[in-house]
Amino acid sequence: MNKIDLINSNKELFWDISDASKLDDEALEERFLKYWNWENIRDLIKIFWLENFKKNYLKLRDKNRTNLSNKTINFFNLYLNV
Repeated sequence: MNKIDLINSNKELFWDISDASKLDDEALEERFLKYWNWENIRDLIKIFWLENFKKNYLKLRDKNRTNLSNKTINFFNLYLNV
């Protein structure tokens, strides 16, 4: 699976975006983390590799106004050991 396949198999997450394939990796990860299920996260990690996923997650988490819920932040802090 690649980035485009992942987007196409989850079109409902991108209902408000005309061309989701133009999203950068951080924006794509943010969308999946906001509405995540475990299968999508596993696919993201396979596509981006764990280190890139972790780097993007930390940027998203540390923003002044993050879109991630406290529950999501807590889970991924524990999962990524950060």
